[in-house]
Amino acid sequence: MSTPGNAESKATYRQLSGLAESKAAIDEVVGAAQKMLCIFDYNLEQRGYGDVARIERIRRFLLAGRAHRLRIALHEPEHLERHEPRLIALLRQLPGSIAIHRTVGQARNATDPFVVADDHSVWHLQHHDQSRAIVALHSPQDASPLRDRFEEIWELSEPAIGSSTLGL
Repeated sequence: MSTPGNAESKATYRQLSGLAESKAAIDEVVGAAQKMLCIFDYNLEQRGYGDVARIERIRRFLLAGRAHRLRIALHEPEHLERHEPRLIALLRQLPGSIAIHRTVGQARNATDPFVVADDHSVWHLQHHDQSRAIVALHSPQDASPLRDRFEEIWELSEPAIGSSTLGL
């Protein structure tokens, strides 16, 4: 239930069954971010991170506040380096706002990509090689556990791609 006068933050939860639905849901989560956007994935492939509109949405989010941050933890960051030039260009433009890490150790066992906005909105793929996912917007009870999980994954990761060491 939303608080009076705050209809925009009404909690929603939906199950998703395909790639197109997931891409749209990721855009919704990115749009809901107010300070922090955290992404865990294998390599970002096929999730729309090369789309002009998605990159522009992320750029607007990052430029909206000096403390706004994007953190990405990947099992395989090489795909990002080779196939996502718009995201790499955004990293170059806003190096203090974006951090990209590679998972190590036990974090490499994670198999369920997700995107968390602050601690209230989330897109969560149940398993990386399936298409079933959920999106929960303005729902801290759904998003907070994944935000905590992201922090654990982040702790078990190392810097992978910097704005000045792109391997070009």
